[in-house]
Amino acid sequence: MKAQKLPSGNYRVQVVAGFDRNGKRIVRSFTADTEDAALKMAEHFKQDREDELNGNVTLARAMELYIDSRENIIEKTTVRSYRQITQNCFKGIMDMKLSAIRAIDIQRAVNLESARVSPKYVKNAYGLLKSVLKIYEVNINLNNIHLPKQVKHEKELPSFETMFGIVHGTEIELPCLLSSWLSLRVGEVVGLQFRDIDTQARTLKVRRTIIQTLAGEEVREGCKTEKSVRCLNVPDYLFQMIMAIPHTNETDFIVKLSRKAIYSRFKRMMAKNGYDITFHDLRHLNASVMLMLGIPDKYAMERGGWSTDHILKNVYQQTFT
Repeated sequence: MKAQKLPSGNYRVQVVAGFDRNGKRIVRSFTADTEDAALKMAEHFKQDREDELNGNVTLARAMELYIDSRENIIEKTTVRSYRQITQNCFKGIMDMKLSAIRAIDIQRAVNLESARVSPKYVKNAYGLLKSVLKIYEVNINLNNIHLPKQVKHEKELPSFETMFGIVHGTEIELPCLLSSWLSLRVGEVVGLQFRDIDTQARTLKVRRTIIQTLAGEEVREGCKTEKSVRCLNVPDYLFQMIMAIPHTNETDFIVKLSRKAIYSRFKRMMAKNGYDITFHDLRHLNASVMLMLGIPDKYAMERGGWSTDHILKNVYQQTFT
C-alpha cells in the first residue's frame, strides 16, 4: 500500500474495497495533507473491513451490513421495517461487540422492549437479531430466550350497515367500500387505476399496490403475495361510483387520497361514532361477514387474497354480537 503525491501537494492512497456485480473493482481513495496521514486513514479502513468480515463489530453495525447484503433481494417494505428496528430497538446492546453479547443481555433487551412496544413488534425485532447472529456465526444459546406472549385482541367491529352509514357521502366512502366490500388492502385501494376495471364484465383486477419505503410512497406492480393478485366482481353501486369519477387516462388512479389521509380520516370518523378501529380492520369486517354468510374458506381466501386458511380464521375472522 503506497501513497501517491498529487499535483496539489496532498497524498492519496487507494484501497480495493470489493467488486461490483460485473466483477469490476470498487476502489476507495483516502487523501490527506501528509503521506503518513493518508496511509493511516487507509489502514483504519482496511482494519474496519477485516473486523466486519470477522464479526468483530457492534450489533448495530452488523445489522446495517446484514440489511445492506439483502437490500436488492427482500421487499422494500421489509428493508424499511429492518432500518426502523436498527434505529429504535435493543438500544442497550446495540453498541456491544457481537463477541461480547450473551444470552442474558439479549433477554434483558427483549424484556425492556416488551414494556415499550407490542409483542408482535418485539417478535419481528428479535427475528432480525437472530438472523444477524446466525449469519455471523455467533455461538449463543438462544433456546431459553422468552418473548412476550401475543394475546389476540378482538375489537368490536360495527356491522357493515353501521359502517356504511358513517362513511356514506364522504370522501372516504369509496376507499371504505373497496376494503369492506371487496377486501382490498389500503395499498391496493390507492393503487387501483381505471385500466383495472373491465366495464363489460364489471370486474376489478387487483394487480398493483402502493407501498411505503424509506424514500416515501412507491407504486409497485404486483401485490403483497402471489395470491393477492385477483379478479373481483364489482357490485352496481360501487361500479357507478367508480365510473362517475372524472379521468382522462386509463392509468389515472381511481382513489386520489394517500394512504395516510385515508387512515387518519377513517380513524377520526369512526372514533367520533364510538368505534376504536383502523382502516385495515375493514378487511377483518369483510372476512367476518363472509363467515356469517357461510362462504367456504377456499372462496373467501381467493376473494381476499389470503395465502392460508390459518390467517383467515385465526387473524381476520371473528363473530358479531
